[in-house]
Amino acid sequence: MRKNWKIIGSALFLSVLTMAPALASVVMTNTRVIYPANAREKSIQLTNQDSLPSVMQVWIDSGDDKSTPETAEAPFLVTPPLFRIEPNEGQTIRLVFIGEGLPQDRESVFYLNTVQIPSLDANSADQNQMIVMLRNRIKLFYRPTTIKGGIERATDQFSFSVQQEGADWRVTAENKSGYHISLVNAKVVSNAQEFPFEPSMVAPYSKADWVIKNPGHPMQLPMTVNYSFINDYGGTGQGEYKFNPDTPVTDK
Repeated sequence: MRKNWKIIGSALFLSVLTMAPALASVVMTNTRVIYPANAREKSIQLTNQDSLPSVMQVWIDSGDDKSTPETAEAPFLVTPPLFRIEPNEGQTIRLVFIGEGLPQDRESVFYLNTVQIPSLDANSADQNQMIVMLRNRIKLFYRPTTIKGGIERATDQFSFSVQQEGADWRVTAENKSGYHISLVNAKVVSNAQEFPFEPSMVAPYSKADWVIKNPGHPMQLPMTVNYSFINDYGGTGQGEYKFNPDTPVTDK
């Protein structure tokens, strides 16, 4: 039995490279996972909303989006790593931290991967059928007990600066908290005019920047950066950073 499961897994990952857009029938209750450092384990619930069974494979990587269970490196154990989920039923997977030596003043980010291989339709067994492998990848945050306040309070330690670079603006965010802050729907508002940009996640105690190409407008006060950030539950919170005469809004 163990050998058969290994063969299935290998075939599954060869096919994952040819994934196509599709609607997954196996859904996860989480859009991100928070693993407290003092937790013995973390449980994740999967539900098969289809009328056919599916085979699922699960693994965790440290940032390589091309990883497989054979190549992924992460200090977590996932059980079960490979399983069949029946129609309209659920399956709980358990994550257990088995590592050591991670920073205790900040979160560490990993990625939880799930791959779904749906069953073939028995009524169409004599016809050619295309099997589409569905891969989902969400963030997993290992959170030490030493960082306090929560993600909402972390934005109090979040600041922005804007520099003029020729015809462009460079927007820089500085995160002075121990949390990863994932930004969405950000925009600079200068003198009542809006200039959106596409932000990303800003790691703890680090900076990230983005360029607004040729806004065609001089930087003028009053000026703010309005943004949304993803909270622990996958929802969004709202943030606003107000510039004042002492805030870096400069020509470069």
